[in-house]
Amino acid sequence: MITAIGPRDRPGIIAGLTEAVYSVGGNLDDATMTRLHGAFANMLSARVDSDDALAALREKLSVVAKKLDLHVNVDLIPDIHEDAVPDHQINVYGADRPGIVFEVTKLLAENGVNITDLDTRLAGAPGRGVYVMLLETSGGDWSIVPQRLAEVAVKLGVEVSNREIQTEAL
Repeated sequence: MITAIGPRDRPGIIAGLTEAVYSVGGNLDDATMTRLHGAFANMLSARVDSDDALAALREKLSVVAKKLDLHVNVDLIPDIHEDAVPDHQINVYGADRPGIVFEVTKLLAENGVNITDLDTRLAGAPGRGVYVMLLETSGGDWSIVPQRLAEVAVKLGVEVSNREIQTEAL
């Protein structure tokens, strides 16, 4: 697992990181990248064939990090593919205030819901922004989760919607 963060986003960061993986014969499994207040944040899951390739990858990433002003970390993770298939999508919209993410995610955890993807942002004009949180989840007791989400929505003064994600066998 390669994580990379930097003080600002700019062209060429993903190209530099993925070139390092490719140049040692590695292959990407999954990747995600985002900007947080203009800063760059990235996670890449990659495979390499040997300890030598891993050492070479670390060296190449060190060069990329220095060139692009990034903090890069490489962690070995178990080769487990127990991907939780997302089965629900939850959308939260409302005036920005402390506690929105905490209250919603706490409620989900208490009801056995695993968050498989989470994205938040402040949208709209400064001073009149709308806080947006989008989640994909897996599992949990959906006989009670919608009611609990409605209760937390009232408590926080936000709008919360949820829908089941239809999955198809490929």
